Amino acid sequence: MIIDELSHLKDYLPLHPALQCVADFLASHEGQVLPEGRTELDYPGAYVNVQILPPKAPEKAVWESHQKMIDVQVPLSGDEIMCCQPVSQLGTADYDAAKDITFYAERPEGFVKVRKGMFALFFPQDAHAPGVTLTALCKAVFKLPLQTK
Repeated sequence: MIIDELSHLKDYLPLHPALQCVADFLASHEGQVLPEGRTELDYPGAYVNVQILPPKAPEKAVWESHQKMIDVQVPLSGDEIMCCQPVSQLGTADYDAAKDITFYAERPEGFVKVRKGMFALFFPQDAHAPGVTLTALCKAVFKLPLQTK
């Protein structure tokens, strides 16, 4: 898991070739209000989902992880509170292959603030509990296939 400022995203480009399309998308849409919904990116299987999150209290947060996709989560309109920890530190849970998601029963703790102008990058071994916000929040969730082409 990586949490950093968007200005440093270029430093992580060697980790996965699809990170370049994340950087390109964000640069080409800088200062714009993005419409909600899914947009395919210029990398096979990669896309971004722009969503408006309603306010959510920390006690409503739920751990999740993905096996086939890398998440790059970017709060666009304000700050978001997230938890992250290794999947290996959570109990076993059922994996939904059709949706590429596992939800865990444990309660998240140890939240960090991901401010506007930052990003959080989660690999399959990284459980995360996103979406905690005091007010409605616009965010972009980039989904990048783990397998590179």
